[in-house]
Amino acid sequence: MKRVFSVWSAGLLLACLCLGGCVSYDRHDLREHGLDGVKRFFVLSNQNDNHGIDHQIEAALKIRGNEASVGPMTMLPDDAQVIVTYDDRWEWDFGDHLIFLQLTARDRRSSDPISTVRFSARIPKGKKTPVVIGELIDRLLAGRKP
Repeated sequence: MKRVFSVWSAGLLLACLCLGGCVSYDRHDLREHGLDGVKRFFVLSNQNDNHGIDHQIEAALKIRGNEASVGPMTMLPDDAQVIVTYDDRWEWDFGDHLIFLQLTARDRRSSDPISTVRFSARIPKGKKTPVVIGELIDRLLAGRKP
């Protein structure tokens, strides 16, 4: 009986070591005051996006009380303060699974990056894309002063 418990414990430990850290979120601020005072965002559409990520980012920003619009650079509104760009990667295993998503907030005038947030999953967890986007937007806007 003791041996079965030891094998089970060893298996559990191995599973934790293998699966631990499979999903990570990172944030990197490139400007001291980040997104302080920013309320108007423009999400730049990615022509290779087959999952509607741009519209999901727009919706997540609006839910959090911001003004947001989406489209190609030619539709950039005059009053937009920040341009949000994104890079997504997917893995197929009997369906698409998001394994990487990076959002970068850029200054509208200079295109310099202000802040970057990143989701990475070595082993897809089945987390719904809108949930991941919401978590990234929360991290992007964290600590922002009105």
